[in-house]
Formats: sequence, structure tokens, C-alpha cells
Amino acid sequence: MYDVVVVGGGIGGLAVAALLSARGMNVCLLERQSQVGGCIARVEFSGHDFEPGMGLYTSFGLGGIYEKLFAQLPVDPPGTSLLTSPYVMRLADGSDVTIDEEELFSIAGGPASLAERLAESIKKSGGNLRLNSPVLRLSYDEAGRASGVDLLSGERVFAKRAIVSNLTAWDTYGKLVGLNRTPPEIKKNLNALRGAGVYVVYASMEESAVSSLPGERMLVKDSEGEFTVAVSSPQTAPPGKRAVTFTCRTEVDSWFAYQSNEEDYEQWDQEALEQFWNRLHTALPELGSDIEIIETANPRTYYDQTRRKLGMVLGVDGSRVSSSTFLPNLFIIGDTVSSAPKLDSVVESAIDLAADLSG
Repeated sequence: MYDVVVVGGGIGGLAVAALLSARGMNVCLLERQSQVGGCIARVEFSGHDFEPGMGLYTSFGLGGIYEKLFAQLPVDPPGTSLLTSPYVMRLADGSDVTIDEEELFSIAGGPASLAERLAESIKKSGGNLRLNSPVLRLSYDEAGRASGVDLLSGERVFAKRAIVSNLTAWDTYGKLVGLNRTPPEIKKNLNALRGAGVYVVYASMEESAVSSLPGERMLVKDSEGEFTVAVSSPQTAPPGKRAVTFTCRTEVDSWFAYQSNEEDYEQWDQEALEQFWNRLHTALPELGSDIEIIETANPRTYYDQTRRKLGMVLGVDGSRVSSSTFLPNLFIIGDTVSSAPKLDSVVESAIDLAADLSG
């Protein structure tokens, strides 16, 4: 029996569990994967450690949200540094514009190190962090109140005070609560919400080729939309190489077409890769032959890793649902209920939720 059970080890779930554990509450976090981080978990292939996103992080400065977070925890934050390479936007005509935004930071070891530091804090404060523990659904008492969660293993884990879902809003109701228990108005609202997925290419670039780019973080606009470029630090790849992540938005429904098979899926991925590869070399001709594909990821990949509905990873389009639910002891944390689908926004909402639960 725990005070609070947290379902999901993304940044939101980890931050809530770390804060509550540090305040003396008996907390159990359940994560279905073998590592924490969710969508920002480590991505490693062929000796390369890839940046899982854009590699641009805010709010790590003095007085920022992370200072507020780690001031309450028994561990230090991960190392960060201000980006020295410019953040550049390449326009469709081939010209480059430097984007001036608020202070941008890189995280030593990537954002996964932030997740790992929060996991360390949970354990150091006496919380229970259980990996490889898929949760099936909420369990209910005789009065119909949520009393805990049922695991795929058949085990039931009880929560005296609250259950925090770090699943998406869709999956919290569709899988954890169950659509048969979800009020019609909430189901209607969820059906109206949409989100997007991403298509990601992980590649290895010659160290000498990096200098040909106007920046190691780029937003590239072309006739088909836009995509991002994030070159990781030299320490994340074999000597003479750099790990680079290319990311573009994509719709999600076609990746989950009815009666599709594995051959269809592989063909779609290959077609998407060929289309993106042509876009990439048209927009960034200076890359030439100094780049090699290592791996790809698409909405199916993200679904397999995180079980997020249709592999949607960029929050929701339009208004968000509340972090509170119709069940008084069930709460949602994550990008589908925070003010924006950004790490600092999720962390800020986690701090607020932890304050409410421990108040």
C-alpha cells in the first residue's frame, strides 16, 4: 500500500514522484519500459547516442523552473551549458537566418540524463521505482472508487491518497480508466482532440562536415513544410563522427491502417525515408555524401515504445483537457495537459501537482 502510485516514467511522472518522495510520501512509480524517460529516453545505435528531439532547452538559468525543482530534491541537476553554436533557420530560398530566442541550453548527456537524475532522486528519497512493470488498468473498490492499479503480471498495487497518470489524456481514459467508465462528455472532448506524430532519421555525420552547416541546431523550411536538425556533441559518437537527428512532423492515421501487415509497415517506412532523404539533400546540399543513415523512427515506433495513442508525441492541437479527472483521486501529468508540449512546461505542471497532493 502506497500513498501515491504514479503510472509512467516520463518527465512529468518522474518529477511528481521525485517531489512527493522528497517530502516523505510513500510513492511507487511504475514504468513499462526498461528505462525511464518516455519520449526522451536514450536513443543509442551503432556507438552513437542521439539527441531524441531538437536539443534546445530553456529555463535552466538562475531562477528558472529547474532551479526550483532541484532545490527541493536530494540530487543535483544534470550539467547544462548555454548553446554557443547559433540556432539557424534555413529558408526555402536557401538563405539562413539566425533565430534569437530566450537563453537556450544543451544538457550534458541529453534530456535522458534529466530523467535519470529524477529517477535517482526517487530512490534516494526512499521511493519505489519499478521498471518493466506494465499497468493494465485502474482497480476499483466496492463503492466504485479507484483504489490502485492492476499490472499485466496480475499484481494489484494500492494507493491510499492518489493515482497519477503520466499517460496521455487519451490513454488515461481509454486504457487506464476504461471507456465504459468514462463520462460521455469527456469521451466527446477526447475524440475532438488531435495530435501529430514525428518521422525521425538518426544519422552519422563526418566530423569534418559539421563545419559546413551554419549551425548545429537548425530549423529548415522547404516546400513540404519544415524539419529540424540537431547535431550531438562529439562525445556521443565514434572518433571522427557526429550523431545527428532529423525530425519532421507527420500525420499518424495511415501508419495504423486497418489490416496492414509488417510488409506494409516496412514499405511505408522506406518510402518515408526516401522522400525525406531527397528533401534533406535538396535543402542542405552541403551535406553531400558525408552522412550515413543509422536508423529511423515513425509513429509506429513511438507507439511500440510508449503505447501513446497512434504514436502522437507533440501534445494536442487546440484546447487541452484538465489534469484533474472525474475521479477525485486520479490526476494526469504530461504534455497533453500542460500549457505547452515542452519539458519545462511539463515540469512546471508537475511542481504544481506535487504541491497540491502534498498540501
